[in-house]
Amino acid sequence: MPNFDSFESVPRRELDVIYVLDTSGSMNGLPIQRLNAAMGNTVDALQQMARHNGNAHVKIAVLEFNSMCRWMQPAGPEDLEDFFWTDLEASGMTYMGTALKELNSKLSRHAFLNSMTGSFLPVIIFMTDGYANDDYEVELAKIMQNKWFRNATRVGFAIGRNPDVQMIAKLVGDSEAVIRTEDLGVFARLLRFVTVSASTLASTSHTVDAAASGAAAVASAINDAGVDRDQVAPGFDYKEQDVFPQEPGTSDWDDISGW
Repeated sequence: MPNFDSFESVPRRELDVIYVLDTSGSMNGLPIQRLNAAMGNTVDALQQMARHNGNAHVKIAVLEFNSMCRWMQPAGPEDLEDFFWTDLEASGMTYMGTALKELNSKLSRHAFLNSMTGSFLPVIIFMTDGYANDDYEVELAKIMQNKWFRNATRVGFAIGRNPDVQMIAKLVGDSEAVIRTEDLGVFARLLRFVTVSASTLASTSHTVDAAASGAAAVASAINDAGVDRDQVAPGFDYKEQDVFPQEPGTSDWDDISGW
């Protein structure tokens, strides 16, 4: 009879949850306060989810951007149990293109996605309250050729009175994956639910074709949070495949072990 105590546990694949957060000057005051509080609560919820996730070793990375961009974890995604949220401050302009360029440089086996046990497609969550002050579409076209980004579970938050909702829809690839709200309380609540929903869905997807969609994560989160979808819908239809058709042979795609 085999000695089951001698069996080693199967290594879990890494799941990176990446936040791209607007900390420009328009976020000053209550918006940045609510963002900081929401992220603290979200990290707590993500830690609880990760403890019960037998499929994935969940890590977190936060890229803040204003007139420049900065990773809170410059060495790469950090283990959730080691992560401690440090409040961000608001200042400067909204350089979304700079943020996309930096994100693109890290979505590679040669950078952030270098786990020895293999990686799930990442979860990427965008948040902004305004319009880009640079030509973000140039960098968006480039990052769309990176299959880690293209196939990631992407969700966007367009908050406040005057966000560029169409820009966020372009970033996440589907207007149904965008949450549009002026209510900072709703934003804080849904940020937590969306993070857990997207991470759970992403960690059960095993192929590119079955990759979890941001729209599915948003729908699940809205249902779990008890929020009316009509109150957070962007108000227009957008599908990425109609704008960014795949070009075979031009994508940045490293080997994904385990698929």
